[in-house]
Amino acid sequence: MTNDEAMKWEGIQILCEARKFAYNLLRNTFIQEPSREFIDLLERDEVILSFPFAEDNQEIGAGVDQVNKYLERYTSLAADARGEELERLRWDYTRMFVGPYQLPAPPWESAYLNDERLLFQEETLAVRRIYLRYGFIPRNYHQEADDHLGMELEFMFRLSEMVAGKVAVRDTAGAEAILKDQEVFMADHLLKWVPRFAGDVMHSSSTDFYQGMASLLKGFIYLDRQAIAELLQAIA
Repeated sequence: MTNDEAMKWEGIQILCEARKFAYNLLRNTFIQEPSREFIDLLERDEVILSFPFAEDNQEIGAGVDQVNKYLERYTSLAADARGEELERLRWDYTRMFVGPYQLPAPPWESAYLNDERLLFQEETLAVRRIYLRYGFIPRNYHQEADDHLGMELEFMFRLSEMVAGKVAVRDTAGAEAILKDQEVFMADHLLKWVPRFAGDVMHSSSTDFYQGMASLLKGFIYLDRQAIAELLQAIA
């Protein structure tokens, strides 16, 4: 392998790892209410500051800054005050995504693609069929609609893991097939509703944490569409 080829594959692998990192963080942010351990991890290991593409996308960069400032304020609090802030953060999640009142940002695809904002519609079944093609059984299966944002992000994370594995052994045909499925899933599902969802979160959230994470999400979804296209071109 020439130096140019080695550098090319190194760049491909770096991009694959960056996509895994981003989807892993985003899925854990939106799949359930925040735990103390999750928030502590984000601050202690400077995970947010490591979020990829912050210099390439204005919304990602703004989201990184907003979440990082929130975490800095959080860690500066005394223990009791930190506990109170965590409860405020959890209520922000519950109020927006769980209930019991009308949700300002329902985290389901079908809620955005139906005028009545009903759940378990055709979009839910379409997403389930795609999951089953890969044998993907999401967390909270049978307890949550398949088109929940956290589950769609987890599916993209799992496929990104698979792509990285194929790239590691230079299985270009296998990587290309998965990337094309990700490209279709992005176009047919995520891009059709996640930008609107993220806008609703940024408008309705009472915490800088979720406002910033929504900005990260929106910016990354658009940028990952480009990343998938770049990977497909690079491995062709």
